[in-house]
Amino acid sequence: MPLRVTIRSATPCAPYVLNGDFEVVDADGNPIALPPRVNQQRLSLCSCGQSAKWPVCDGAHNALTMQPVVAPTP
Repeated sequence: MPLRVTIRSATPCAPYVLNGDFEVVDADGNPIALPPRVNQQRLSLCSCGQSAKWPVCDGAHNALTMQPVVAPTP
């Protein structure tokens, strides 16, 4: 069965929400230990870089005043 993952971010500077059957690995392909989750097919990944549980989102973005970076259109 092919790997199917949906990645979405509902709002700017919010976490990337993964839905599907997946494993998170580092750049060398080594599995990254993740905290236990209620739903094993859903995970929120940090997109702000401030999470104490990186790469997993811990809600730290809620205290930030970051603005999304928008790439210019060509």
